[in-house]
This record gives sequence, structure tokens and C-alpha cells, in this order.
Amino acid sequence: MTIKRILSIAAIAATAAQASWAIDMRADSSTINLYDVKLGVDETNRRVRVQLDIDVAGFSLGRDREMVLTPVLMGAGRTDSLELEPITVAGRNRWYHYLRNGFLDGDDADIYRAGKDLKAHYDREFDLAPWMEHSTLEMRCETANCCDKPEPMPGPSAYGMVPIAGIDVARPVLEADYIFAPPVDAGPVTRNIEGSAFITFVVNRTELKENYMNNRHELDKIINSIEYVRRDTDATITRVHIKGFASPEGPYDNNVRLAMGRTETLRRYVRDLYRFPDTTVTSSYEPEDWAGLRKYITDSMQFDIRHRPEILEIIDGPLGFDNKNLAIQTRYPDDYRIILKDIYPWLRHSDYTVRYTIKTYTSLEEIKRVFATDATRLRNVDFYTLAQSYPEGSREYCDVFEKAVEVYPDDSMLNLNAANIELQRGEYDKAQSHLLKAGHSPLADYARGILAAKRGDTASALSLFRKAQAAGMEGIEKVIADTEAIRDYYPVTYFIMGK
Repeated sequence: MTIKRILSIAAIAATAAQASWAIDMRADSSTINLYDVKLGVDETNRRVRVQLDIDVAGFSLGRDREMVLTPVLMGAGRTDSLELEPITVAGRNRWYHYLRNGFLDGDDADIYRAGKDLKAHYDREFDLAPWMEHSTLEMRCETANCCDKPEPMPGPSAYGMVPIAGIDVARPVLEADYIFAPPVDAGPVTRNIEGSAFITFVVNRTELKENYMNNRHELDKIINSIEYVRRDTDATITRVHIKGFASPEGPYDNNVRLAMGRTETLRRYVRDLYRFPDTTVTSSYEPEDWAGLRKYITDSMQFDIRHRPEILEIIDGPLGFDNKNLAIQTRYPDDYRIILKDIYPWLRHSDYTVRYTIKTYTSLEEIKRVFATDATRLRNVDFYTLAQSYPEGSREYCDVFEKAVEVYPDDSMLNLNAANIELQRGEYDKAQSHLLKAGHSPLADYARGILAAKRGDTASALSLFRKAQAAGMEGIEKVIADTEAIRDYYPVTYFIMGK
């Protein structure tokens, strides 16, 4: 249904009726109507269009008089304005004057004879300048007798004109509650200390001699790691794992025997030293460390190896382990001598991992203490507990959640909570990064909907809100309604009567 907006300009004094203004012309007693006044704002293409229909059939003027209506766009700061082409309604003699002098030629002539049974269409389009984003379309009304200077017909606006419509492209901002959620308890905090010890064994033997070569120093690497944990009153060792490696020279079957036997010897040494249960100290082995050799050939440029690509091709190729070593030795003997002397010794190592758990802190005071000293010892749920002790949105509240997602970067709920804080601050790019890791819960979709709305994408926002609602989230009907209102917002408000 078409809504007609009518601006009536009457020839007699009248009062305002629902902002449809009547203008006193002092002399005549008839009315000119402007129908279907439309102000269109195309924000995408940055264009403004003014349209109106004119009915002068019931309007009479003295033969030498005319009325000039000029649409004017006024900026909010009163410093910018745009005056459009005027509309002239002329009495008999004035109209013939315009006719004789060629003013009525062309399609853009907006000059009409009063009293004629016609409706004319006025249509002007122009670029939307920044100052027009907050402006008012008004009509300046003037009357003149023959060649006299036009006299203004004062209107009710601050500029003495008739206000028609206002432009305000600033859409409302969605106001929505940010919902913080507890993470799923991931269990006790588990940590690892890792390293490599280069224990030396007598050639072709598996017995461990503590004081042989540099063994005392290398064994201390493992012992010091275990002692570090034992001194921590909040830590409990849950596992010590040792993985032994042998270098690729020699028969593969013998390397299996050596790697397995030497690793088992070291495992028992550590177990017996601390009287650990047999199940606490575990082991595995790699008979020939080809991956280690590949890394040395690729990355260690201090060795003068001339055929790196060819040797890498042998390492990655289909030959068996013994044949790989033989192929390098026979094809590139100079390079092999360097590998045998300078690289293979580093492949005879034992990697160790000391795994331990941190105690569960049960009181808020303990959690606060640990947060201040080493927050990485807290469980993911401890951060949520701590945050709840501060007013929501306070600096302390935000600090806790920001630290939480730093410690647990892949926790979905902690990412969601961090995103909520960033949404509140207007840090939308950061919020988006955290929402990418917030999972697919209704709360995550709800937060993504808020982000989309804040960025002006109301279509995506509504889709996400409705998805969250369909998944069981309650109480978001108002958010959906507010988003729909923002989507349907039109930057033009009419001040004249609609019929």
C-alpha cells in the first residue's frame, strides 16, 4: 500500500496539524498540495533522491503573482547546505512571461500555472556528501508580485523554512548482554620436563658405567630434572619415560639389541635410584635414529658435507636401513667420514620426559596466590572461579580471563569469555580470533551474532541468534527483535503528515 505524504501550503493562516504545515500567503484563499514527498538515501551508492508530486488545480494566484518553493538540504551544524532547483507556481501573466521567454522549454522546467488541472512530478538526485548524513530537508517558500523581490513566507524551522524530513544514517547500536560461561574441567594440571642425555656405553655393550667418559654429567641431567620436581611441594611425579636411540652404523639387528638393552639399563638405574614403582619409569627405543640424521644433514651447515641433497635422497628412499648406511658410505666416502666422526655420536642419546601433576587448589585464597605467582599452575576452571570473585567487567575480572586464554589457548569456553571482553571494548578483530576457537555451542553462536551486529552485518547476526535459539538458548527474543529493528532502520524520518 502506498503511503502518501502531503505538504499542504495554504493561502490562509492555519495552525500546525501533526506537523503538516500551513503557510499564510496573506492574500489568496486557496491551497497548493505537494503529494508523495519522498526522500531516498542510498548509503551503498552514496546517493540522495528527492521526489514529490505537485497539484496546483485548486490553487489560484493573482495574474502577476508567483510562488517559489525551493527544497534545501541543511546540515546539522548549520555550516553546510544544498539548494535544489526551485518549483515556481505562477499566475496567468507571470506564466505567459515564462512561456514567451523560453523558460518552459525542456523537461526540467519546474514552472506551473496556478489553477491548471495537472499534477507534475519533481525529481532530483545528487551525491550523498558526509555532512548530509545528519541533515534536514526543508522547503523555503517565497512569493513575489511581477518583478518585485521575492518575500519570504516564514516557516517554523530554525531557518525560517518548512521542515519536511530528517536524515540520520547512524544506525542504533545493538545492546546485548555478554554471557560468560565456565569451562569444562580439564582435570589436574600436568607438566613435562624434557631433555636429552648422551650416555656413553662401552662398544657393543649394554652395561651402564656412571663414571665412564662424561656419563656423570649426562646422568645428572636426568637426576636434576627429577630433583626439581621433588622439591616442589605442590607437584607429584607421575611418570618418567626414557627413549633410547642408536646411530645407524653397524648391522640393524645388533643396533636393536644395543638400543633396547642400553635403554632398559638406564630405566632400571633411574627406577632403583629413587625406588620408583616399576610402572612409573617406562622406556622405549629407536634402533637407528634416521630422523635425527636427516635433521643434522638438513640444518647443520657447520659440517663440510658436499652432497647433502643426494644423501637426503638416500635417507628418504626405499632402501633398507643397512643398505642406506652402506650407500652413503660407498657413494660419498668423504662425507661419510664426517658423518661417522661428527654426527653419529650425537645420535646415540636417551631422550627423557619427567611428567608431573600440580595439586588441585581448593580455596579462593590459594587460587589468588598461585595466580599472582605462577598462573600456569591453575586449572582452567580455577580461572573462572577467580573471575567470579570480582565485579563483572572490572579490570581484575578481565585480567583473569585474558590470562586464562593465554594459559589455555585452545579451551573453547575461555576463548568465548575472552571474546566477550574484547567485544565490550570494541576490539572486534581480537574477538573474532578468539571466537574462531570458541566451539559451536549456542553461547558461541550468540557471541558471534553480537560481533556480526556490531560490524553492521545484521543478516548474519539474525541467522546466528536464531541458530542459538533453535539449539535451546532462552531469553534472546529481545535481542532478535532489536536486531530486526536495526536491520529495518531507514535513515529518513518524515516530519509531514502521512495519508
